[in-house]
Amino acid sequence: MAEWILLALWISPHSTAVQPTLDHLRSAEPHIRTLIADGYMRSATFKEVVDVVEERSCVVYVASVVKLSQGARGALLHEAVGLPEMPVLRVLLKTNLSGDEAIAVIGHELQHVAEAISGAPKDIRHGIAAAFDKLDPTARSAGVRKYETDAAIAITTKIRDELRRHRQTSTLSTRRATLK
Repeated sequence: MAEWILLALWISPHSTAVQPTLDHLRSAEPHIRTLIADGYMRSATFKEVVDVVEERSCVVYVASVVKLSQGARGALLHEAVGLPEMPVLRVLLKTNLSGDEAIAVIGHELQHVAEAISGAPKDIRHGIAAAFDKLDPTARSAGVRKYETDAAIAITTKIRDELRRHRQTSTLSTRRATLK
């Protein structure tokens, strides 16, 4: 019986054995770490955007919140802290999202992180808003502080599709195994 318990713990999504080792993408919340690991394993696009963030000189903390302004499901806060050469950014994720939608939203916000880091001045602690002013000039002219980019929208759609296809493939595999 003990062997089965150890095996179950080893293959559990909460186990560190199945979660990717990430240095720059972090969360204090086990649920979010599990979402990130799940997305990393099930979506090639999510994995790509996580790997891009991992290559950048920044640390990104993902945290859940009950409510975000303007009906948002996720947000990259426009203030960074930390050292200029290793800024710390925060991504917020609305708590009531389904697992797959939460993964897609995290991927969307990580795309924004990659865009902000690439387009920001040397000291990003003062430049995230400036970077997004360049990426989405219509937001500033409209007096809105909610930025959006075509790349982030496209990544969200692609991640959703990959997660859906993976789930369908897994369901079919399970049904076939059950019929045998």
